[in-house]
Amino acid sequence: MTLGIVVFGAAFLVGLGLGTYTRRPLSTAFLVLGSFTALLVLTATGEVLGAAAVLAIVVLVGLVAESVRETFALIVGRS
Repeated sequence: MTLGIVVFGAAFLVGLGLGTYTRRPLSTAFLVLGSFTALLVLTATGEVLGAAAVLAIVVLVGLVAESVRETFALIVGRS
């Protein structure tokens, strides 16, 4: 279980690193993490629709998190 947490954390950090180039760090990180998770679901179960659903849910959570971050930055006054 600890190894799984480390691997998911590493995938998230790789996504954050890639996100610094796209100027959307959270949404990119969640895209990378969602792709990794969907690959795990596809490998474990073989269900394509289940993997696609996992990818869609994780990416949508990332987009919401990015939107909340931007809104908070506007409220606080940082650009």
